[in-house]
Amino acid sequence: MNKGIHLSEVKEKFTDLQLITEQLGADPVITGINAVETCESGDLVFVSSKEYLELARQRQPAALVVSEKLAKDAAQEDHWGILVTGNVKLAHALIKQEYGGRDFLDTQWERVHPSAVIHPTVDIPDSSFVGPNVVIGQNAKLGERCRLLAGVVIENDVEIGSDCLFHPNCVIGYNCKIGNEVEIGSGTVIGSEGYGFAQDQNRKSHKIPQTGHVVIEDRVLLGACNTIDRATYGQTRIGAGTKTDNIIHIAHNVEIGEDCLFTPMLSVAGSSKFGDRCITSGQTEVSDHMNICNDVVLFHRAGVIKDITEPGMYAGLPTQPLNQHMKNTAHFRKLNELNKKVVALEKEIKKLSGE
Repeated sequence: MNKGIHLSEVKEKFTDLQLITEQLGADPVITGINAVETCESGDLVFVSSKEYLELARQRQPAALVVSEKLAKDAAQEDHWGILVTGNVKLAHALIKQEYGGRDFLDTQWERVHPSAVIHPTVDIPDSSFVGPNVVIGQNAKLGERCRLLAGVVIENDVEIGSDCLFHPNCVIGYNCKIGNEVEIGSGTVIGSEGYGFAQDQNRKSHKIPQTGHVVIEDRVLLGACNTIDRATYGQTRIGAGTKTDNIIHIAHNVEIGEDCLFTPMLSVAGSSKFGDRCITSGQTEVSDHMNICNDVVLFHRAGVIKDITEPGMYAGLPTQPLNQHMKNTAHFRKLNELNKKVVALEKEIKKLSGE
């Protein structure tokens, strides 16, 4: 925060969203947002457990955002301000976005850096920023309030919506389409060549040109070093609101639904489809032409080699319902012990049968 604000101003900002249900105690001036463990006297902190509340009592920040369950306990001390919410984590996200996030429009460079290479057919809106060494190709379209940081490459005929943020050295390939409020991490490549080859009688591989494109819908966030391959024909699509972590590969013609959450080292092979609100844990692998329905969670290095048609939690290779996977894993740990018992039983049977 560049200047302090009263806690009541924070409350008013989020009243319409029904995020903050009540304000208790004092109305201090907030000068920063911090973790409970390292907070100082002017800070606002987020408290979701009794342990954190006790730590706040030791550190004495200016104000707390607490759950409804902790509100009465926190209000025993009236020297600090308290905002009560039904969702502390969501309050943390939205309040920090508003008051504590980095302002990427506040840059040390001029609006369009002189080192940027921009084709004459491209119109840069006055509200957008183009950083050092950015390259923008022929007929690319850029929306309002976009921020292209150093080294971003936008190839020809790309369409980009408004309020997008592209981190250093990401690449948007030709003909790709980017929606509104999209954030793309450093080193990520949108529209890389799909992996398609045909082999002749001598097992030599011949490239099948990948001439489709990629569509990234609104509010998508892609982490660093993602690769989203362009389609062979048609499109690869990432649905609105989906968020990916770093180091993820999405192959050609894949379709990802809305509001999915993907963690590192996910690999999705060509033409597979995810429904909405799917979640993957690290190192999940999905084979080609798989169909995964809505509301599926994949755990424990899941390997999808068969369609998943029922919502739920799955794990293992091949994937199986999580409860079944956990039971099988528990038995697997005892294989050596079970083997010894089987060998002993075989000896006893032979002995009893007179062999």
